[in-house]
Amino acid sequence: MRNLMSGKGRTAVVAAATAVAVVVPAFSAIAGEISGSRLPFAIATAGSKEDGDRWAGPGSGKARACGDVPTSHVQTFSGYVYEDVSWAPDTKKASVSKNYSSAYGCGSYAGTGTNKKYYTKATWAGIPGSRAYGYVNAQN
Repeated sequence: MRNLMSGKGRTAVVAAATAVAVVVPAFSAIAGEISGSRLPFAIATAGSKEDGDRWAGPGSGKARACGDVPTSHVQTFSGYVYEDVSWAPDTKKASVSKNYSSAYGCGSYAGTGTNKKYYTKATWAGIPGSRAYGYVNAQN
């Protein structure tokens, strides 16, 4: 036992613990995005876009709108999570509004149902000549 925790054994234990400490938070951040909810958009012209993909409410019973436009400009974009209602106007469940120069961020959570369908929508200000893209998505 003494040989196991000296030299190479101790180095292996420390390396494994470090790998877990680095990988787990990175995986947790990625795991929060709801599959099928990402909606990319180009900011060369102002616009609005609705995602054609519909996704089921997450098992967590909640979702929030998130997004990012990686430029240094001060214009704004907004992202939304809507509930797809076939017999009435769609209901806005969650939203986020940010400056392009802000880092990735999210709005507040809203309740969702696993037997309901949802989609993302974005509106953004244009920057003529820009080749930048942004996106909105939903997280649970």
